[in-house]
Formats: sequence, structure tokens, C-alpha cells
Amino acid sequence: MINMVKMKENDTKADWMNLGNKFFKTGNFQKAIYYYEKALENSPNNSVAWSNMGVAYENLGEFKKEIECCQKAIDADPKDSWAWYNLGVAHGKLRNYQKAIESYEKAVNLDPNDKTAFFNMGIIYTKTGNYVKAIEAWKKALNINPNDLKILFNMALAYTKLARDGEAIEIYKKILVIDPSNVNSRNKMGISYLNLGKMKKAIKCFKHTLKNDSKNEIALTYLKKIKNDYKGKKFNSNLG
Repeated sequence: MINMVKMKENDTKADWMNLGNKFFKTGNFQKAIYYYEKALENSPNNSVAWSNMGVAYENLGEFKKEIECCQKAIDADPKDSWAWYNLGVAHGKLRNYQKAIESYEKAVNLDPNDKTAFFNMGIIYTKTGNYVKAIEAWKKALNINPNDLKILFNMALAYTKLARDGEAIEIYKKILVIDPSNVNSRNKMGISYLNLGKMKKAIKCFKHTLKNDSKNEIALTYLKKIKNDYKGKKFNSNLG
């Protein structure tokens, strides 16, 4: 997304910016870049033009050029949180994970309500294997929007990676209160119950999934596995 800053009429710089934004919205990123460059000829310290051009390059897969543009935007306005955010995106795409984290930290320091920056920071932490830090970032994002299903789901997965399935289950329960038809969360909750040895509750989760999706492969696979594991054995109904 670009910064759709309102520009004044009868302003050449504004005309170039508005044209750049117009072509960006239609997906013509090369044309958008051309007009952002024209805007910068008249106003080389226009941080919004630099940032928008960077995002246009991002959409073309040219992440190194996006970094150059974002850095120019930051040079023009070090307090431009949006430029720091986009710099984090570009570094993340290039797997410069530490630089991505540093950029997102700058973004949220300038704009503590930037939920997406906190979310992206968490994703980057998972790529480095630091699930504890990822959870910390997502908790801050949830302070902004407690019912964001994408953040909740990723946090639950992180808890599972840390073998903290009990905490993962509590999050899946919250997701299912918000969205009872969320089969992915119900299946994941079943798997977490299995990890804790609570077979009865796991079976209940998978069977509930099949009520909504009778051909769900994950639920069918796990129920078959449970059945095979206990074949010829007396199932202990006290488990879970």
C-alpha cells in the first residue's frame, strides 16, 4: 500500500504525485515510478514520493531498489514511520532478517499503533527461530487488535514450536469463539491435545471438524492414526 497523501491542486509536484498514485492503483508500477521520479525532480526531499516509489519497486520484485528509495525517504524525514516499515519489508524479502527487525523496531517506536509492523516483526523472528521474541511482538500487536485471527493463529503455532501446547490450546479456543467454523484452528487444537496425551479431547476436535468438512484430510488422517495406534488395545477414556 502506498501513502495516498492529499496533494494541493495546481501544484506541479502534486500533479506528478497524483499521477504516480493513479498508475500505482491500476497496477502500472513502471508508469508510477516514472511520475514519482518527476515529482522528485521538483522536490528531491519528498519522503512520500521516495516511499511510494519504493513500494512500486517492491511490487516489481526489485527489493534492492526499494531499499534505496526507503533510505532516501528516511534521509529526507527520519521520523517517517511508514518508510521504516517499508524498509523492513524489503530487508525481509532479501532475508536480511536483523536489518528487517531493526527497521520494524524503528517503525513501531515512531508509530506504536502500527499493528502490521509488529506482526511482520514476529514473522521475521520465527524465520530466525526466535519464537519467544515472535510471541512478544504479536502480544503487542494484539494490544492494538485483540481479535486479529491471523496474529492469534501464528502465536498459537509459535507456542507449539516451544512445546507449550497448553497455551496454544487456549489461543485456539479464543479463535474458535470468534470463528467457530475455523477448521484449521480446530485441527491444530486437536494436534496440541495429542501432544499433551489428551486423546479423548483430540478425537473430539477432529470429529467436530468432520461435521463441517466430511472430507477434511487432516482430521481423517489423525483419526486413522489414533485408531491404528490403539488397535488391539483398550482405549483409556480417562486420557484427556
